[in-house]
This record gives sequence, C-alpha cells and structure tokens, in this order.
Amino acid sequence: MNRNVCILASGFALIAAGGLGSLLWAQTSQPAGGKGVEATPKPDPAKLAFPSPYVGPKGEISFPADYRLKWSHLGSWALEEPDAKIGFHDVYTQPESVIAFQKTGKWPNGAVIVKEVRGARKGKMTTGEARWDAEIQVWFVMVKDTDNAFPDNPNWGRGWGWALFNADDHTKNVSTNFKLDCIACHVPAQNTDWIYQHGYPILNEKDGPFKKYLKEIYDGTEQPTKSP
Repeated sequence: MNRNVCILASGFALIAAGGLGSLLWAQTSQPAGGKGVEATPKPDPAKLAFPSPYVGPKGEISFPADYRLKWSHLGSWALEEPDAKIGFHDVYTQPESVIAFQKTGKWPNGAVIVKEVRGARKGKMTTGEARWDAEIQVWFVMVKDTDNAFPDNPNWGRGWGWALFNADDHTKNVSTNFKLDCIACHVPAQNTDWIYQHGYPILNEKDGPFKKYLKEIYDGTEQPTKSP
C-alpha cells in the first residue's frame, strides 16, 4: 500500500455438521450380536470456525458493507497534502470490539477494523480555509486473529488478517501478501498491536466523552523496536 494510505479487519461463521447422519451411522454400524464400536466424536464446528462472518474457511476476507450504519467511529486522520487527492481516513469497528478493548486493552479475536479513505475538497468557509470529505478512494480492512488461524494464507500474520478493497469493486480483496502490501506503514505502531491507537480516543476515554483525560493519551508514542 502507498506511503499515505495504509492499513487499513465479527460474528460467527458456523459450519453445519450433519448431526442426524452421525447418529444414524452410530446406530447402524454395530456388529451383529455384539457391542457397537463407538463413533469418533466429531469436532464442534463452532470451535473450528473463525469468529467473524467476514472471514471464509480459508481466510478469505469479505467487505463489511454495513459498517457505516451499525459500527462505532474510532477516529479520523487528515493528511496535509497540497493537491488534496487523498485527504481523510475515517476508521470504524464493531461496538462490542470497543467495549472489549476498553475492558482489557486488547483487541478481541474476530474484531474488524475498517479504514475508509476519501479524497478531499477545500475552500473558504465562514470559519476560514477548510477541507471536507470527497469521494471514496479505497478501504483497508483488518481482522484480529489471536490464534494464528490461517498460517498458510499470505494475507494473515502479525495477529491480523489484512485486506484492501478498491472503490470500484468492494467485493475483491486486492491485497496479495500483507508483508508486501500492508505491514510497512504499521511498523511504528507494532508496540500497540500494529494499530495507531492514540488516534482513536474512544478506546482510551473509558469513562465517556465528558471527562477530562491526560493529554498524553492523544499524543502518540508508538516507537518501532524491530523490523517486520
């Protein structure tokens, strides 16, 4: 991903397991006149499935299209560029992921983060020179993975699944390898689980928006200690 826009992915994907068929097999596979051989218990599909409806069985990451209406806004980034082609990054996650982070200081398994990258417009307003959101350029999606669920998928690693979706086709993850396409821009934030958490006040303002907090929580102190 380019120098200006990087990153920037919950629910349950259950696998139906023919329970009735297993029961019938166990009942009919007993030898005549003897005790039946106990059927090998099948694994619980809920424990095998990755806890996110946006992740397929092989680690395919799909785009969470309802993020703007149902998810929490974590924070925004504004880039100061003369041409203003890439201007604003707005970041979202599920409300339950925010609550879990506030309680533990860690992202829960299956948490999804969406960064919406937009262009910018600028002009003089009553308050002075201003910039505002323009058309969507790209989306970055990250999915928290605490169990190394997809070690053979090149878009998974460092505790996350990584995806990039272009504005002209949100159905296709165009990232091919997170080490090549994603991780470089996150190196300064590796001590905070590869996320620039100081830019997301809701994570640290645990007592709500009406209390005064130490200014240091907004300053950003992530420092790289090793290369990816």
